Amino acid sequence: MSTVILYATKHGTVAKCAGILSAKASENIQCVNIKDSPEFDLSPYNKVILGASVYVEKIQKEMSVFCKINREGLLEKEIGLFICSGDTGKAGNRYLKLFGEEIYDHCTSKKLFGSEIYWTKMNPIEKFAMRVIKKSKGDSSDLEMTAIDDFVTEMKLR
Repeated sequence: MSTVILYATKHGTVAKCAGILSAKASENIQCVNIKDSPEFDLSPYNKVILGASVYVEKIQKEMSVFCKINREGLLEKEIGLFICSGDTGKAGNRYLKLFGEEIYDHCTSKKLFGSEIYWTKMNPIEKFAMRVIKKSKGDSSDLEMTAIDDFVTEMKLR
């Protein structure tokens, strides 16, 4: 059984999470930034994991477009979804539906993996918003390793 992780990231946290998933898996998993491969061929894979981050209540446009174009093909696969977001609970879980309602309903596992904030990677507008929202100016990592481990188990990656 072959698995691929397709992700879209702005500041690198989703790529980091894809790498963590790949490292925890018992099989060799290919990780692909969908921004670099928008016409990625899903046909050789049985499992597809989709990951994205949330900004202003949206996932990256490249991931949204990929999911819309490949909806039928994705619905033929075992799917896992993960989101990197500072929002947790019900607020964060609704972001998982941004991949598409049918994809969300079809997936085997769907998890929030938490967030990371790196001030050096942000533009001035993002820094201002984070100061208002998070009331902090320091880097932080709030990745949910338990959620990542649960995802690995639910997707039978090891």
